[in-house]
Amino acid sequence: MGDLTTSTWPSPAIEIVERVAEIEEQDSLDLPPLYDSVDPDALDRLAESSKIQFEYLGYNITVDSGTITIDQ
Repeated sequence: MGDLTTSTWPSPAIEIVERVAEIEEQDSLDLPPLYDSVDPDALDRLAESSKIQFEYLGYNITVDSGTITIDQ
């Protein structure tokens, strides 16, 4: 699977979990907690002004200037 790039909605943390769940064809509640990879509150606060990169469930996640890229 290639890049999945989307602009953020109110919470980048929620969007990331929802998009990964969509890719994995699972309910977002069945995925491991995002906080095992990154602090969701800090992610939400920094998403518009900082570049953040981390791995979640085997996906490389980049949040840069309000844009989320999910790369396998």
